[in-house]
Amino acid sequence: MAPSPYMIGIDIGGTHVRIGAVDESGEILGHRILSSRQYLSMSNPADALVRDIAAFRRDTPGEPRGVCIGIPGVIGGDRSTVLSVPNLPVLDGVNLRAALEQGVCAPALVVHEVLLLLTNDMRAQNLRNLDIVMAVYLGTGIGNAMYIHGRLLEGKNGVSGELGHLPIPWDNAPCPCGNVGCVELYASGKRLEAIREQYYPEAKDFAAMFAAPERHPEIDRYLDCVACTVAAEVNILDPDCVLLGGGVLSIANYPYEELLGLIRKHTRKPYPADTLRVVRLPEDPLRGVRGAGLYGWEHAG
Repeated sequence: MAPSPYMIGIDIGGTHVRIGAVDESGEILGHRILSSRQYLSMSNPADALVRDIAAFRRDTPGEPRGVCIGIPGVIGGDRSTVLSVPNLPVLDGVNLRAALEQGVCAPALVVHEVLLLLTNDMRAQNLRNLDIVMAVYLGTGIGNAMYIHGRLLEGKNGVSGELGHLPIPWDNAPCPCGNVGCVELYASGKRLEAIREQYYPEAKDFAAMFAAPERHPEIDRYLDCVACTVAAEVNILDPDCVLLGGGVLSIANYPYEELLGLIRKHTRKPYPADTLRVVRLPEDPLRGVRGAGLYGWEHAG
């Protein structure tokens, strides 16, 4: 029996690069997880990344129909060149599409990563019949994607949904995006790490921090910043459904119900607050890989 055709789906995160072979139904036939940080010290990180993807292809039976890679940053209007990746700046300025097509010998797509996450989650949650869906992914930063009137919202530069970079007008702290005073500085996994280091030095991880008998006010501030950020978009879009996911929400002892209450508190009354539907996404470290594969299949040709 001939091997199944597949799409190579790639999810680049602040900590890991995940590569997988995804068939047309969304099944992952095989995958590999690499460290993102290894590329930070390389002289030609894009070449090294392409070599790792090509090696995955060689080790996977069958022929890929294409490659789809999710980038957590700004992609040029040509949908090929990476303009800015705050958590992996070594890729800035790289024509990643050309490098992939040459190195892997297959058509390539370079896409804002959150669109791929939402592609996966819309299918997994059976939401394609809805009119407006928004998703917020809490991880190292804040990921955000929107599905409106039958299509993913991409924007002129492919970076719509930069919810974490809403400005706080009285704050001038520098953000890795190049701006100052972004809400992500106070509502992200990076902020939680700073809180743990400064106020809970004895806590070995976030779970221990959240389980501490006394809670520092900075955690309350963090939760309120996240809630206000999510509620701002809810108040603008009036969505049919809000998806909440990301690695931070999978932390043991995370005060999710409290966060949900704060989101409802900051949402406009009576609507959309009274009809707000929020779905907490299950932990799935390969959702970006699967979403990249599905997006690739949908746009192949």
